[in-house]
Amino acid sequence: MYLNELKNHPIEGLNFLTKRQISLLKKIDINTAYDIINNFPYRYDDRSSIESIQAGLLKGAPTVILATVVGHEYIFFNRRRHPKIIIQDQTMRASLLGFNREYLKQSMKIGQKYWIYAQFVYKYNEIQSSTFDFEIYRKDTNPKNFGFILPVYKLTEELYLKELRSIIKKTLLKYLDSITDEIPDYILRAHNLQAKRESLLNIHFPSDAVSLKKAKLRLAYEEFLAIELAVIMKRKNTEGVSKPFSYTGSSKTGLFLKKLPYRLTGAQERALGEIIKDMDSPSPMHRLLQGDVGCGKTTVALAGLIYAAENGLQGALMVPTEVLAIQHYNTIKPYLDALAIRSVLLTGGAQGVEKRSIYNDINSGKVSIIIGTQALIQEGLEYSKLSLIVFDEQHRFGVLQRISLSKKGNNPDILVMTATPIPRTLVLTVYGDLDISLIDEMPAGRKKVLTKWITKKNYTELLNLVEMELDKGRQAYFIYPLIEESENIDTENAIRMHGILSEHFSDYTVGLLHGRMSAVEKYDVMEKFRLGSVKVLVSTTVIEVGIDVKNATVMAIEGSERFGLSQLHQLRGRVGRDKYESFCILVTSGNESDETKARMNVMLNNSDGFRIAEEDLKLRGPGEILGIRQSGMPELKIADYIRNEKLLILAREDAKNILKSDPFLGSDSNHRLKEGIINFLPTDYLSSG
Repeated sequence: MYLNELKNHPIEGLNFLTKRQISLLKKIDINTAYDIINNFPYRYDDRSSIESIQAGLLKGAPTVILATVVGHEYIFFNRRRHPKIIIQDQTMRASLLGFNREYLKQSMKIGQKYWIYAQFVYKYNEIQSSTFDFEIYRKDTNPKNFGFILPVYKLTEELYLKELRSIIKKTLLKYLDSITDEIPDYILRAHNLQAKRESLLNIHFPSDAVSLKKAKLRLAYEEFLAIELAVIMKRKNTEGVSKPFSYTGSSKTGLFLKKLPYRLTGAQERALGEIIKDMDSPSPMHRLLQGDVGCGKTTVALAGLIYAAENGLQGALMVPTEVLAIQHYNTIKPYLDALAIRSVLLTGGAQGVEKRSIYNDINSGKVSIIIGTQALIQEGLEYSKLSLIVFDEQHRFGVLQRISLSKKGNNPDILVMTATPIPRTLVLTVYGDLDISLIDEMPAGRKKVLTKWITKKNYTELLNLVEMELDKGRQAYFIYPLIEESENIDTENAIRMHGILSEHFSDYTVGLLHGRMSAVEKYDVMEKFRLGSVKVLVSTTVIEVGIDVKNATVMAIEGSERFGLSQLHQLRGRVGRDKYESFCILVTSGNESDETKARMNVMLNNSDGFRIAEEDLKLRGPGEILGIRQSGMPELKIADYIRNEKLLILAREDAKNILKSDPFLGSDSNHRLKEGIINFLPTDYLSSG
């Protein structure tokens, strides 16, 4: 049995769990035996060696000591008394402060020696600890919780650490002997890797630091190998497919490029050339177009859509928000009308007769280019000859959404775009099945945005700057964060500030945009802002991606500490889109942690999206930033894309060599990789677009 198969073993089937424990485990998203075993520690308490109070005080970290209780006292805090246990080891005395632990006077008896794990500090003229664990010392008996490394897990209220350790140990004892290793013996020997059973035991209950390190190495390698096998197999599957259509004419595409009010940059021309070459090939295109905010990705994608349309085929541009869909449609439509190419906007707001009319036009082929949101994958919508699909800000879409739209066509060309620059390690993994086009050059004439960080107490400084810009005829954004994943809180914040700012900027029109508004209302506000009748736009993060108002010169981001760095960079890219000097003002509460200060300084000192994305990756991980949670790939539990880059490259080379000699993993030596890893990938992953 492979570990993955335990996903089919619900925790209700474990007879050593109580109903209370089952309920508490589900609160931390543990529903199966697999979840229990795969619930790895987030840190460890090293209790393997005995030190002293003095050594622990000097190193400022938790320490194991052997000490004797020499006295009992009390301290008073919050009008209550709490036990104070005086201990002595071979070096000095210290106090253990037992807040709300009245039982300590009975449990820690004077004259008795104890194992103690504590972090000591010098405070109030004494050495003390308020965070400690203990166990009675018996000369001829090994301690239960000392002498080795103990795992520390994330908990929920009423679920205790010792209790969770016991649950995990019992689950391991029940299943460990029956678990089959997914990795073939020849790979284990080649890299001197621990066996699966040994690594699972040591990741939870390591015998020593060396065993723990080897367990982490083995499990990290397995995660990377699984991803690389999947990515390479997916690519091979798509390479073997032919598309039933071809492109011949290109006159309208050339005419479109001539009608643009600017020349493409060299990087745009290079990227477009790579896309057209893929479209002309007999196999479907699977390409990632990446480039920093404002580099002109949409123009390149539109040229590809026109190329499909002038060859009697259909193209679809799928974007994450209605606001962006409307803006793209309004920007693109005049160019398409001039080329006699019919286009349509399709969002969730289309209903009744209008919706049926759009569906009929798409199904009959009257419409060549469709721009929309997730409405493009609604049941009942059939395309005529869908040959090219463009996903804008692809990390906003899940793998199932991409599969759904791809299935609307017959092996269509796929172009995915992102303004979040992707570090090399992630290109090798999540996007390893795609060819990469990079637009690494900004259009001429764009000025660098001046970034400043202020706290609430200096808010007048921001208001004065906005006032000056408005007096020059410019426009400004005020953006408010999504708080605790609550659109309601987010919206109320924006509504409240809209009232305050409307009063302050009483000589100007202040607009409001948030997620609760209808598509028509959002469009009306954005159109007024685009045309200049609304001078200040108060908004939630609905405007984060793709909005293009060249006259806007101030981006004020309130609660900046609540945003990821890549998101702040995206928002900053909404200004500085013309010849005017522009500003991005990061506003924080004034009570910043060291991490927040570091993040704000990254924004102040960097305009390079790649550098910012790498810093964001270190701070937040890849899940939120680049859509790995939605990519169909498993999340990493042990491996780290940045720290373990060499291991990733090794796993990729191994995967290439394995699949070169055994493309379907059918040999006796490789069947475990297929049975234990590949067969557990999300449905349709290997054939998805």
